[in-house]
Amino acid sequence: MPFFPVRDGQFLHVRTVGRGQPVLMLHGLGMQGRDWLPFVLPFARQFQFYLPDLRGAGNSGKVRFNQADVFHNHMEDMEDLVSYFGLERCYLVGYSLGATTSLHWQAFGDFSPFSRYLHVDQSPCTTNQDDWIHGLFGERQPHFFDQLRSLLSLLEGAPEQGKVVNLAVGLRERVLQGLVDIMAQISGNERLKQAFDASSRWAGLWARLLPVSDVSDLRAYLSAYLDGAHDYRESARAFPVPTTVLTGALSPLYPAEGQAAFASLAGANHVVLPRAGHVPLMSQPLEFTRVLGRFLKED
Repeated sequence: MPFFPVRDGQFLHVRTVGRGQPVLMLHGLGMQGRDWLPFVLPFARQFQFYLPDLRGAGNSGKVRFNQADVFHNHMEDMEDLVSYFGLERCYLVGYSLGATTSLHWQAFGDFSPFSRYLHVDQSPCTTNQDDWIHGLFGERQPHFFDQLRSLLSLLEGAPEQGKVVNLAVGLRERVLQGLVDIMAQISGNERLKQAFDASSRWAGLWARLLPVSDVSDLRAYLSAYLDGAHDYRESARAFPVPTTVLTGALSPLYPAEGQAAFASLAGANHVVLPRAGHVPLMSQPLEFTRVLGRFLKED
């Protein structure tokens, strides 16, 4: 079945690849399940991979959030997937958004179906605290959060639902400029901003390229990262299953020092890819595949 039911009566899309030991792969923001395919196909003879499109992404793109906390919403959806397919002693892989969802799951849900966890480039605490400076964008977080708040304020003038591409002319361009600035910082590619400035008259095309294209989803994610309530350091202490933390040493999003601290806190194996940024699947794809293979096959 390519779709599975979730508790609010909606259906989410999932791809299954291979056969054998079950492995659930949770993608990052702006991705979808199919993005894992090049990395899981080499192991499909021994493992059965479940590659869901999270709510609002890919073939689950028309399914809106039904509660304020996007991480809790994703967690409940994935609990429904595990129940629907009857998964037991499953391996779990979470990247970025998928990794926060995984930590939220371990803190607030039923984590018992999992026997191993791979955590890819994410902080256990997204907002800086008095005793934590390794949240989203590290020491640059105040400036970055100001940009997120400005974008959220812009969206107050938008309809509750609908696509960014359908916003009123003027508002759409301002929203797009804010989003492109944020995306350029996340990717570390300032040429994105230059490209938008040079071709802003093609705003409709830019809006179709956004990783999150629905206004209500965009509001939900902005609010989730600004509310400061997602600190999983205590619940992740001495993590209950064998864990590997995979860090991109050049990640602009989450400082490597914070991920090392998390690995120590959780009693996890820590692997650092020296030439990778926040997206090791792109910056060091072969090495990422090797790390995934070692994680799957280690005793």
